[in-house]
Amino acid sequence: MAVVVALLAAVYAILPNGYPAYPAAAAQRASAVSGAGLPWLHSNGHVILDQTGRQVLLRGMNVTGLLHASDLGAGPVPGPSGFAEMAGDGFDVIRLPISWSALEPRPGHFSTAYLARIRGVVADAAAHGIYTILDLHNIDWSQAYGGDGAPSWAIAGPLPHRFPAPPPWNRHIAPGVLASYGIFWMDWAGWQADVVASWRFVARAFADDPAMAGYDLWNEPHPFPIPPGLFEAKFLLPFEARLITTLARVAPHQMWITEQTLDFGLPTYVGRLPYPNQVFSSHVFATLLEPPWQRPVPQYAIPLRLLQAQARTAGAAPWVGEIGGPPTAGSNRWIAREMNELDRFRLGFAYWDWNESGAWSFVRQPQRLRTVARAYPRATPGTLLTLGFDVATGRLTLSFEGVTRGRPLLIAVPAFFTRYRLRTSDPAADVRSRLDARTHLLTVLIRDHERHHVVAVELDA
Repeated sequence: MAVVVALLAAVYAILPNGYPAYPAAAAQRASAVSGAGLPWLHSNGHVILDQTGRQVLLRGMNVTGLLHASDLGAGPVPGPSGFAEMAGDGFDVIRLPISWSALEPRPGHFSTAYLARIRGVVADAAAHGIYTILDLHNIDWSQAYGGDGAPSWAIAGPLPHRFPAPPPWNRHIAPGVLASYGIFWMDWAGWQADVVASWRFVARAFADDPAMAGYDLWNEPHPFPIPPGLFEAKFLLPFEARLITTLARVAPHQMWITEQTLDFGLPTYVGRLPYPNQVFSSHVFATLLEPPWQRPVPQYAIPLRLLQAQARTAGAAPWVGEIGGPPTAGSNRWIAREMNELDRFRLGFAYWDWNESGAWSFVRQPQRLRTVARAYPRATPGTLLTLGFDVATGRLTLSFEGVTRGRPLLIAVPAFFTRYRLRTSDPAADVRSRLDARTHLLTVLIRDHERHHVVAVELDA
């Protein structure tokens, strides 16, 4: 019988899905939209671009201040001074986790007060040149089980909240948690419709706001009790398709961000949704969060190479939605290596986290400032080919290919650098540059007609 069930599951997994059509009225690219403030962003399926076609690296912080959670201590919501500090460090994005439990505290009733708090954070960030990516966060299903995410009315009931394993795995595989995920992914209780309605409630408020870069639809999808592979192919992808096609009707210009499965190191399946404007995200913690039954060797390039391969399969731009670590010597070394690899792979990221109450807080780790806050090309007029930054010397090197006339290269420069020396492969007479102490941007104007460009910037305090 077990063999028959396994064979039926395998056949079911390989049958093609039928996805809902993308709304025709939403198919125009965000680059066609005009608006004040920050430029609109969009994904071309390979990289993130602005309205002029420059490649954009979104690099910044997770901000947990609006998260309702039992598994972590959410930090304070940054005010103008906090966002000014982020901008001074050169960051241009926040990933803002929000809670379904706060959006829909009672079935069918959505919190305008919570939405107002979200809007306030987005506006404060935008005032300092910082985009927002909203993340519908979910860990261990709900605060009712010691995690965060679902409201108390959307749980499996009085099943055990713990499993006999070391924390946090005693929560991750608790019977109540697994049963709740099973009910949700099987869509037995209508909870998926509530999540879709909650996202619609939020997305409608930001439909015309270019500072809202995109929506991270579901944090770290948890497959169990459904086997990995079958889960992604037949449950996660259809749910993401339902979300994207619904939200595109009310907010057609933001990017759709999907994530790798939280699979505890097991093989996963990545498929392609037939929709525009997608970003594919992974969470890279240099094995800091591996389960206790694994004894991995810290890796740096392997998860980023995997991310790029999975993003190509998904037809999406790759992005690292979480990276970070506690303030230990080993973690410091891992983070430094990872940041160098993020440059080598030319990837954006959101560091976890700006100022949560625990040990992972970025602002409470001053020794890590100059490792994470580094110069990088924020907007490149063409395709970024190579990128590297030497923390010890303050030397940024990059190369790119593209038409530069009328499209400046923008380089984020942390405020602890105040002087620069610029060298390019272009004739000096064709190059103009200026470092703006207010925006922390080095603007490089290249007026020749060459397509290949090499730039080196030496930065000093």
